[in-house]
Amino acid sequence: MSSLSDWHPALLLPLLAVGLLAFARLAQRQPRFKALFPALAALALLVAVARLGGAWLEARLPWFSLLALLPLLVLTVRGVVLVFEELFRRGRGETPPALLESVVSVLLYGVGAGVVAHRVFGIELTPFLATSAVVGAVVGLALQDTLGNLFAGISLHTDGPFRVGDWVHVGETEGRVEQISWRAVRLRTWGGDGVTIPNNEVARRTVVNFAQPAPPHSRVVQLGVSYGVPPNKVFSVLAELLQQVPEVVREPGPNVRLIGYRDSAMEYEVRYWVRAYEDWRRAESEIYRLVWYHFRRHGIEIPFPIRTVHLHQAEAPATVEETPHARLERALRSIDLFRPLSEDELQTALRNFRHQHYAAGERILGEGEPGDSFCIVDRGTVEVGKALGGRTRVLAQLGEGQFFGEMALLTGEARSATVTARTDVDLFTIDKTGFEQIVVANPRVTVDISSILAARRDALSQAEGEATQRFSGGGQGEDKQQHLLQRIRGYFGL
Repeated sequence: MSSLSDWHPALLLPLLAVGLLAFARLAQRQPRFKALFPALAALALLVAVARLGGAWLEARLPWFSLLALLPLLVLTVRGVVLVFEELFRRGRGETPPALLESVVSVLLYGVGAGVVAHRVFGIELTPFLATSAVVGAVVGLALQDTLGNLFAGISLHTDGPFRVGDWVHVGETEGRVEQISWRAVRLRTWGGDGVTIPNNEVARRTVVNFAQPAPPHSRVVQLGVSYGVPPNKVFSVLAELLQQVPEVVREPGPNVRLIGYRDSAMEYEVRYWVRAYEDWRRAESEIYRLVWYHFRRHGIEIPFPIRTVHLHQAEAPATVEETPHARLERALRSIDLFRPLSEDELQTALRNFRHQHYAAGERILGEGEPGDSFCIVDRGTVEVGKALGGRTRVLAQLGEGQFFGEMALLTGEARSATVTARTDVDLFTIDKTGFEQIVVANPRVTVDISSILAARRDALSQAEGEATQRFSGGGQGEDKQQHLLQRIRGYFGL
């Protein structure tokens, strides 16, 4: 401290004050320098005191020089740690873990304390190091698990196989990383339970990180389909339903492969991607849900496994449930459009109807879309809506036995409204091809049908107003029944 005598207090003190103020301003702009300010301020204070006290202070407080070394050591260690952080950030592109910083600081403080002890107090470190080696061996044997966790934790922080928030699979455990400490890694499982795994166990096991290298994450669903269904039809149906799953990303898009012929089914693999790993369960559940409805609707069978079945005679039920065929026949006989049909023609129509299933919330028909199918509600409820004033207005709810789509079936007219399944719905549907057999074999039936349809259109127009009327019958004096008859015959090529 004798070199301080060369500085006059009137010059030294203002320089120290200006330097501290400048560093404080720098620390405000660069927060990482704030850790240096307390040690720097303490060192400046000791320097000022030493200059003012001079020889008198050194004579009465011989340990004052040692006191000044403490903030200098702290300042040096924190400065080296800042340099280490910057080099780590440039090399790895991220901030070094707090555990690694702590280990570096402890090592530097230990080296600094050894230098001070040797230089200031003249302590010879060689015997101490020899003794500490023996003590270290004893302590290491006693704390080998704890030290193993510590060094494994340092390795995990350095290598960075996962971060807090990542979904990982470690050994038999899968969960989200909540904490990485010097001793263990804490995971939160799918069931919401906390699992603590020691660092040395994590280091010895294979770690699968579902968040790296980058999202999206790929998953696979395998499905068995009957041998009687063409593969191209399965590809088309699966591609359509995957577009309706909100968790499945569009890029990269899902793909479907036929991967083999099994004992009772052709096996398909559906690979899809989700943006976040935790979304895959919702996505997979939605895929399985939609597969059932779409496969039933398109006549695609999911075969049961082949087993040996032993049958026994069961008592006949007290009541027999009405079959779908019987329900359809009862519905057709109650619909006025089918009353002109003879018994044979009615049976022909019955054979051409298909039974289809829709999930609640699925859109069955879209307003303005082309179509040629006629639908009868077998089970459940549908909503009929129309776009008015920029939003969809619900016009009606149709239940069992009610129908929609007659104009599309008979004239090919675009859909006049949107029909959505309000609940899970079973529908009987027939398209132009199925109905064409009847009108081609007996063109006279179109006269009665056009008359009934014209009457229905007039009643609908009066009941719902112009908002739901899409039929344009020409001039006011034109006969709507004749106009409809011409459209029906033209549509079927009669």
